[in-house]
Amino acid sequence: MRLTTRAALAAALVTAVTGAVLPAAAAADTRAPAPRTERVSVAGDGAQAEGPSDATDISADGRYVVFASEAANLVPGDTNGQTDIYLRDLRTKKVERISLQDSGEQYTSHAGDPSISADGRYVTYSAQVDKPGGLYSGTFLKDRKTGRTEIVSLSDDDKPVFGDYVVGAEVSANGRYVAFVSELKEHGDGGGDGMWTGIYLRDRKAGSTRLVSEIVTGQPTWIIGGLSLSADGRHVGYGLGQVRPGLGGRTYTYDATTGRTKRIDLSPTGADLRIGVPSLSKDGRYAAFDTAEALVPADTNGKSDIYRLDTRTGAYKKVTQKAGGGQTGDDSYQPDISPDGRHVAFISSASGLTAGDPAKGPLYVRDLKTGKTRRVNVPQGGGESEDQGWPAYALSADAKTFTFTSDATNLVPGDTNTARDVFVRRNVS
Repeated sequence: MRLTTRAALAAALVTAVTGAVLPAAAAADTRAPAPRTERVSVAGDGAQAEGPSDATDISADGRYVVFASEAANLVPGDTNGQTDIYLRDLRTKKVERISLQDSGEQYTSHAGDPSISADGRYVTYSAQVDKPGGLYSGTFLKDRKTGRTEIVSLSDDDKPVFGDYVVGAEVSANGRYVAFVSELKEHGDGGGDGMWTGIYLRDRKAGSTRLVSEIVTGQPTWIIGGLSLSADGRHVGYGLGQVRPGLGGRTYTYDATTGRTKRIDLSPTGADLRIGVPSLSKDGRYAAFDTAEALVPADTNGKSDIYRLDTRTGAYKKVTQKAGGGQTGDDSYQPDISPDGRHVAFISSASGLTAGDPAKGPLYVRDLKTGKTRRVNVPQGGGESEDQGWPAYALSADAKTFTFTSDATNLVPGDTNTARDVFVRRNVS
């Protein structure tokens, strides 16, 4: 930003002194770059992956994409026959394998659930390793600057603890904090009486681990349904699901600075609302979630919609609507909110969400400032994706670059590997 400002002041000074005016033909082209779709899950030389790829995340600036893949041809020396975590630098096209032990050895079992820090330096993932006494399942962090890999699923006394594979861990923007799911009993927090697992927040700088989720004791049985970590690492959003008997649910946010937990699935009168796991803005002020509840008077479609909650004021904003206004005719799920709370991405089976674009999604992003919705998984030459299933996806901080998974073969030319791939859509506007 400083260099840009300096350049602008220099140009203004030259114009003032010389009185020169640039010809129209020499004026800079200010048009925004055209959106484009590329395949990410390919080797450094462009060779197609010889296996399916999934579970993707992206750095804040949209340069680095991480993903899991069963392919063994993305980097040299991949001989373990397991799913591994890879990182692709979209600028240099280089591919590197992230999921290697600190010794440099390959894992003998699969790795998954990658999460990347804002600058792309830190990547967390789940993996299993052989330890004395049996197999250890945990959450690991790779520091790409130092090349070191460390266990981050640790108790408060630094003992490695079980890391859950069902709910993936998340790392904060600066790599300091990691939120992960672990067995309560391994931390000395009970377990077995209504709940077995909880969400823990690891502070790598302080070397501490704290329990951040509620423990519901007695019957019925509750499990962690999902989690999200704000970019600053201060706020954790999560859901609890009742598995037997019944199908109840609760949704919370936790503030690590104040230590306060708040249920955000209660109406002003205290009635239970059924809402999904929230995605949080950087400061935790905004929470985006899916729900079939009518949270505003105009919501009468009886479908699952996406809402943004202002946790300070309690105000709801309905995100999903048709391009010309009006309610959607089908369900929408799995929102992801940008750090500033302005953009909300989501998956939808609805039609008519984007102006001038008759094709269906399933992945969209809405700018809540301009009121404009854009379809994300668009083939390179335009048109509709062959795959309308639910993708794994993530967005850059400015919501202009997306990574997503798809089984479609028409997103880029030459897609003939008959496997799920990871793609990136750039310059979404």
